[in-house]
Amino acid sequence: MHFYATVFLPSTPPADIAATLAAALAPYDRDNYTRGLYDPSATWDRWEPARDAAAFPLLQRGLDRLRPGRRRVAFAAPKAAIDFAAERDRAVQHAAGEFDAWAKLTAAHPGTRPMPDFDSQGEWLAQPAVQAVATAAATQRHPYFTFSFLLADPVATLADGRHAHVARAAAQALSTYVYITLTGDWLSEETGNRGADQHALALSSYLASVAPDTILARVRCHA
Repeated sequence: MHFYATVFLPSTPPADIAATLAAALAPYDRDNYTRGLYDPSATWDRWEPARDAAAFPLLQRGLDRLRPGRRRVAFAAPKAAIDFAAERDRAVQHAAGEFDAWAKLTAAHPGTRPMPDFDSQGEWLAQPAVQAVATAAATQRHPYFTFSFLLADPVATLADGRHAHVARAAAQALSTYVYITLTGDWLSEETGNRGADQHALALSSYLASVAPDTILARVRCHA
């Protein structure tokens, strides 16, 4: 399982960010056996900095200050340097493309049904439209048909229409499955069974509460 995490770090010189990030993630390393008994909070076995579309878009002034002459994204940057509007726009565009790609596929295969209508996952996967998404996800080359999209059950996820799907994407644009606070708390969509919507609101609220020079780092974890 892969997932993204947002790690909040205190104001840190660029040269020290990698070490500070590693220290913040270390308490949740599944492979650290020095703690003795299994720690249920140990929730990753490897991680890497987020890249390309998963990295933070930077404001022009943030780019000039942090990465002159370089690409306008970074896996870690001060809150004040991140272009959160661009992050939302990116999420909205992706959600719209996702919905339209699925709508085109199901138009060719009408009658596709959600997973709860079947006795087994295999029966659900046997539907032509679902099978097409699974095949595309296996290549890891389709812009929208990923394993995350498949496992979310697109029939159910997109049932309330394009506008609702895009609006939900905008509301959750800044959210990742996990975030780690400045005090080292690991909070995920599973925390208190709060789900994706409440988790996104909690992360946004926490983001608003931290100082502009707080470093945000985005990483891709494997569990």
